[in-house]
Amino acid sequence: MLVFKNNIYEPLQANKPNVVITPNEDYNERFDPHHFIRVALNEEKEVMSFIERQPQLYWREDLLQFYPRAGKTNSLNYINQICQLLEDGLEKSSVWLHMNSYHFSFLFDVLVRFTFNYNHENDKERINYLPELEAQPIHFENFLGNYFFDRNFTIEEEHFNSLTQKQKYSLGYHCPYLFGVINGLVPTREEMALKESKDYPYSIYV
Repeated sequence: MLVFKNNIYEPLQANKPNVVITPNEDYNERFDPHHFIRVALNEEKEVMSFIERQPQLYWREDLLQFYPRAGKTNSLNYINQICQLLEDGLEKSSVWLHMNSYHFSFLFDVLVRFTFNYNHENDKERINYLPELEAQPIHFENFLGNYFFDRNFTIEEEHFNSLTQKQKYSLGYHCPYLFGVINGLVPTREEMALKESKDYPYSIYV
């Protein structure tokens, strides 16, 4: 199971201190973050297949178009691997798995595009993707605020590289492998691996 800011495997509870709900109570009750992520990741198979069918001369352009952050690695193999890794981790029920900047930046690219496409579809297509929402649009900023720890991976490369280590630390830019993500470095096997949690990652509120 993947560890986010809040638990995607249970409904949001408004009494938790780091939870922000939307004004739409019906949406709050219906939105299922786990299903949202699972459907979005599953849709990536078609995107990756499309890129793979193109001449390799165009892969870099396609990768950056579909994955503005993760695509900077210029590696379709990496995109395929990290997608499969996250799909497996999402459904693995025996252990909690922590993600790093590589995982979050890829997920961000995938979910931004999926949400944009979903929100611009007609009601029939929306219901086909996420029937639980009954064609309601996705409140993506609300989702990010509730489930992503930060968006440091969206920092511009030039700005990030101009900062000293002390400045980066003071600004909170010290997430694992953030330098590699921002500079488009292909992760090693160790850097791309999900890290098993040694304890239960969420506090229990009553």
